[in-house]
Amino acid sequence: MSGRIQSRRRRRGFTLVELLVVIAIIGILIALLLPAVQAAREAARRAQCSNNLKQLGLGLLNYEDTFKTLPFGFLVTGDFNIQCWGTRILPFIEQTPLYDRYDSRVPTINEGAGLGFPAAVIASNMAVINTKLDAFICPSAPGSDRYYTANVPAGAISTGMPPFNISWSAAPSDYCVSSGVRSTFRTLAYAGKPAPTDAGGSIRVYANAPPLYTDTNTSRLSDILDGTSNTILLGERVGGNAIYLKGGRPATDADLTPYTVAIAIGVNGGGWGDFLNGEHWHSGALYDGRYGTSGGPCGINCNNGRGLSYYSFHPGGAQFLMCDGSVQFLSETIAQYALAARITRAGGEASLE
Repeated sequence: MSGRIQSRRRRRGFTLVELLVVIAIIGILIALLLPAVQAAREAARRAQCSNNLKQLGLGLLNYEDTFKTLPFGFLVTGDFNIQCWGTRILPFIEQTPLYDRYDSRVPTINEGAGLGFPAAVIASNMAVINTKLDAFICPSAPGSDRYYTANVPAGAISTGMPPFNISWSAAPSDYCVSSGVRSTFRTLAYAGKPAPTDAGGSIRVYANAPPLYTDTNTSRLSDILDGTSNTILLGERVGGNAIYLKGGRPATDADLTPYTVAIAIGVNGGGWGDFLNGEHWHSGALYDGRYGTSGGPCGINCNNGRGLSYYSFHPGGAQFLMCDGSVQFLSETIAQYALAARITRAGGEASLE
């Protein structure tokens, strides 16, 4: 009898209460560990993003060393051949085979054949800029299929530019050039301070160039008078077919009044091989991410609209490639003056703070 009792005791399992306690303890441990795991993953993604920027920086600086000028942000020749910085640096970021397939004498727009450019070459160029390149993609950005489709109405860029509707597609780029500061952001940045005569950035655009023109000497490192370690070369601005507002929320038409999401995406320059990625005159966004009529006070992480706000999915800020090849993480709460001082190449700001 005693042996039977001991055998029953040895076979006794957990009670329901004990099982619930164990489950609760496991849940608490997971809750405690999850933020640490997420933080570790984001740290790895941020490190990869920084490496991407450094790789692009090496490409840009090697280009400058070869041609004695940085590439143009974008260039439009008199025969309406449109080119951009992304395709120019391909040989300098270990993409020579891709570069060899690209003909810079022919614009990569669907309407190019109507201008007399060879349709087969346009198609070949389009295939090149639709090639996904990891160096242009931040791993923290959402979505793996973010191919960008541009639809630019006539006159949407400036008076008479473009002279007719144009369209193209491109693989995404989460990094864009730094053209300068303007509008509301410039006004707020220099309120009570001497306004710079030159508020331009490190990379310039060149419109109305002669046919077959290739480069311009207006973007030399020697023109960066504020110091290469103090001046932004590229900044994070999430690309692809989406407009994001504060906190990573996709925009709706109501957020972008009087624009629509489709119109905003169409002129956003979200691909590495499209010319609109070569212009980002920083005018700022509203703090909630909505479009202001002339910009706004927020410089980072309020809106990924071209010319409005740099934008990343890194908590608290975004990463920037400086003209000396280094990478800086700038807080999304940075003062307008401090950001403007880093954007301008010859503003002569007294300090960066």
